[in-house]
Formats: sequence, structure tokens, C-alpha cells
Amino acid sequence: MGELTLEKVQAELTVSDRHAYFEQRIFVLSPFGTPLTTLLLFVLFAGSFLLCATVEHQPLLVQTATSVTLDQRARVALTLSLLLVTVLGIQRYTRVRERAELASAATIFRGGLATVGRVAVLTPAGAHLGLASLIGLVIGIGLSWLALLHDAHFSTAPLTIGWYVVIICLLTMSFARGVELTRQGSKSGIAAVENELVIDLLRIDRLSFLGRSAARFALIWFAIGAVSCLFFVSNGISMFTVGLIAMMLLIGASTFFGMMERVHRRIKAVKAEELERIRHQIDGLRDQAAHDASAAARLQGLLAYETRITAAPEWPFDQPTLVRLCASALILTLPWFGQAIAADLIAHLGTS
Repeated sequence: MGELTLEKVQAELTVSDRHAYFEQRIFVLSPFGTPLTTLLLFVLFAGSFLLCATVEHQPLLVQTATSVTLDQRARVALTLSLLLVTVLGIQRYTRVRERAELASAATIFRGGLATVGRVAVLTPAGAHLGLASLIGLVIGIGLSWLALLHDAHFSTAPLTIGWYVVIICLLTMSFARGVELTRQGSKSGIAAVENELVIDLLRIDRLSFLGRSAARFALIWFAIGAVSCLFFVSNGISMFTVGLIAMMLLIGASTFFGMMERVHRRIKAVKAEELERIRHQIDGLRDQAAHDASAAARLQGLLAYETRITAAPEWPFDQPTLVRLCASALILTLPWFGQAIAADLIAHLGTS
């Protein structure tokens, strides 16, 4: 068996990607790249709704004396489409960025490339995606019934009803599968952190890869939350919308700091153990230093080392990662900023 190299791990992952779970395989097999594939998926979902609504003569626009706006049902449909492609696109973006840092990740695990190759697979071992899909489907049908199937307005629009049911079921199935994938993937990640993570207190900056990774997972929640806010943006800022933003911020932040806390505890434990070892040596040299020049020199070296270890960071992320995390959290406010700008623009055009 030849030596394991980064190129070999990447080649093996590329082969396994072609048999990954369906959501990722869409992007793996697409020749257009992540951004364009995501845009094409949105065009597919939104375009199919517009086609169904046009065929069944469902209203798409509402015209008043002063403005023309999207019909409520059309806005919900476009938001559902955007939410679904955001879930798919942001998951793919996260995976691509993780793969771009395989070399950095390999330096912080005892197993090196073998460990990151095992953790980086798109479909974690033991994931019960069939059961998750079934649960998501049942939830989606239930939500569809509550939201649509009893509405008399849609009794003459079976295609439009069908579109909503399909998109809602796809969303709930995607979330259910995402929970299962996250649950199984976390097991591998936790096992790697607990059993194979190499903590070099003089090179804590190497662990900043883990901080960037956690920030990307938090971004998933921030992005989903921002799109979800579009369902309520026309109602303006209220206690409900403030609560929704706060909840998404809390989920995103807890995702980030929850992942970091486990590594933080490992760093603190290693740091305490190393400081105890150093101080034990200092105690042994303290009495000798007064009459032994070599002991005094060693003591000075140990004191300097103790200072360096004491000052070592205990959290595995750097300031730029924290800044990016805070910046990504701001996307939750974009729907309301966008609405305010659009309303101001429309008012300005109306009076000009």
C-alpha cells in the first residue's frame, strides 16, 4: 500500500462523492458549479410554480391605485423556492470550503489524512436517510394539509396545490435528512476531536481550522433564518419577527460555540496538565538555583515557558473568524433593510 497523500485522499473522496446522498449528488454531477447550479434550481422551482399558476389562471400580481405588488400566494411560493435552494446551496458551499482545507485539517489529527478523509465523506456511515426521508414526508403532508388542502380557494387549482405540497414535502424531507446527516456526521467529528486531536499549546493557531468550520455551520442557520424571515417581512418589525431573529441568532451562535466548547475543554485540560508538569519542575529547581548556575538558567527557561503556556489561547478560533461570524449574523436583518429601501424607492418614484 502506497503512502497516503493529499491527492490520493482527494481522488478517493471524488469517487465517493458520485455515490453520495441525493442533495449533494445534484451539485457533484452538475457541470455548472455551486452558484450557477443553485440559481438554476431556483429557476426550476419558481418557474414551475409560475407555469402552474399561469395555466390555472391564478393571480400573480395585485394592483392597487398606487402600486403593483406580488400576490401573497406567489410571494410565499417564491420564498419557499428560495428557502429550499438556500438549504441546498449553503450545505454545498460548506462542504466545498471544508474540502478546501483538508491539508490544514490533517495537521491537527494524529491520523492525519486518514482521519480527515474519513470525516470529510459526504454521506457519513450509519446515516438512516430512508427513515429520515419518511419522517420528513409525513411531516410535510401534515403541514400541507393544515396549510393548503382544506383551503376552498385552491379547489379549482390542483396543479398549484400539487406544487405547494411537493415543495413543502421536499423542504421537510431535506430538514429531516439534514438532522440525521448532522447527527451521524457529528459522531465522527466528536470521536476525532476526543481521540485524535493534537493540541500543541505553542501552535494553537493550527486549530483555527475548527473555528472556521464551526462558523460555516453557523452560517447555514443564519442563511436559513434570513430566508425564513421573508415569510413575515411584509408585516414589518414586530415582537414576533424580533423573536424570530433572536431565535435564529441563538441557534447559529449555539451551533458555533457548542462545537468550540468541546475543543475548549480539551485545550484547558492539556494546558492545566502542562502547567502542572512545568511547575513541578520549577519547584525542583527553585532551591538549587541559588547556588547552581545551570539550575538557575534552567529555571529561567522554565519560567519563560510557563509564561508562554499560561498566555496560550484557550479557544480554537482567531479574531477574523469571530468577525466573519458576526458579519454573517447580520444577514438576518437584510430582509427588513431590503424592504425599507424598496419602500423608500417606491415612495420616491411615486412622488417624482
